[in-house]
Amino acid sequence: VFLNCSYPRNSDWAKNSFRDITLNSFRENIDFHLNSYSWLARKIAEKMVEKNKQGSIIQLGSIYGVVGQDLDIYEGTDMKENMTYSLIKGGIVNFSRQMASYYGKHNIRVNTISPGGLEGHVAGENSSQDLRFVEQYSKKVPMKRMGTPDEVATVALFLASDASSYITGSNIIVDGGWTAI
Repeated sequence: VFLNCSYPRNSDWAKNSFRDITLNSFRENIDFHLNSYSWLARKIAEKMVEKNKQGSIIQLGSIYGVVGQDLDIYEGTDMKENMTYSLIKGGIVNFSRQMASYYGKHNIRVNTISPGGLEGHVAGENSSQDLRFVEQYSKKVPMKRMGTPDEVATVALFLASDASSYITGSNIIVDGGWTAI
């Protein structure tokens, strides 16, 4: 089992909105995140083939790799949309499908988990999430709350286990219904 959940980004990550992004920052973040993510998954799969090992590669995507960002949830906060994030996460979701197609004959399963908003600190920081954002986000989720890391972890455990032995190329969305409406 390989769980690919890295989240590398450059120091300009917060400036990756459509309005503020630079080509340099865009290229660097694509290279850091999407390219390293894809290359690492491929290297692991190739090593599994070489060693004649079957197993599971699980990639972490995001609902924003499936749907566009709802800008209303950022109103009144310091947060804004991120052009690069959606491109990276969409690429991960589709790359997992391509890997599943290619490596299936070796009994290597490749799937993606795409979480919605999760409780906890801000990625890469020790600070808590903006309470206004949490409130606005939760109002738009049919379950009326953010998800928990444990709710994503249990899906990863399922995909790592033999209980999912005939699942590959799937994108399992863990979002409390966000993408259902």
